[in-house]
Amino acid sequence: MTSTIYDSAVLYQSDPQRPSMPVFLRVDWMLQFQGMMVLAANQVWWTWEVEDIFNKVKTGEKHALKDYAQKMHQQIDDLVKRITQPMKKNDRRKLNTVLILDVHARDIVDEYLFSINDAREFEWESQLRFYWFQEQDDLFVCQCSASFTYGYEYMGLNGRLVITPLTDRIYLTLTQYPQENHPGPWTWMGVRSF
Repeated sequence: MTSTIYDSAVLYQSDPQRPSMPVFLRVDWMLQFQGMMVLAANQVWWTWEVEDIFNKVKTGEKHALKDYAQKMHQQIDDLVKRITQPMKKNDRRKLNTVLILDVHARDIVDEYLFSINDAREFEWESQLRFYWFQEQDDLFVCQCSASFTYGYEYMGLNGRLVITPLTDRIYLTLTQYPQENHPGPWTWMGVRSF
C-alpha cells in the first residue's frame, strides 16, 4: 500500500530529469488509481507545492504564490469540467472528494497571498500537512507539534465533509489532544475525513 501511494505521487509530478517516466494530466492521473491513493498522494503534493512556493518567495520570486494560486484555480476548473462529463459512479465520487479538498486548499492559498510567506508561520503549521518521509518509507500527517503515521485505514469514497475554518479548528484540537498525553479514545467520524 505504501509503495502504491508513493508510486502514484511520483507519476503525478512531471520530472524533467526522468524523461522515461510517463506524465499524466492531473485529472487523468486521478482516474488511474484507487481513491485512497489519489487522496493521500494529492495531499502530499499539495503540501510539497505550497512549501516549495514559500522557498521560492524567500529566494526572491515574489509572484510565485500568486502564480500557484492561479494554477490551483485552473486545476479546480479542469476538475469541474471533467466531473460534468459522463463517467463511472466511483470515479465521479473520487473526483468530487478531491474537488472538496482542492477548494479548501485553494481557499488557504488565496488567504496566504496577503499574509504568509514562510512555512514556519503558525497559519501554515496549523494546517493538516501530509509528508512522505523516505527515511521511514511512510506517510505522516502533521499539524503544529503533532505528527502521526497515516495508518492506511481504508475509508472508501464516502461523502467528505465540507471543510470550513471551524472544521480546521476541530482538526487542530483533535491532533493536539493526544500530544498532551491525554488518555482515552480521541477518534470520531470527523477525524476519518483526514
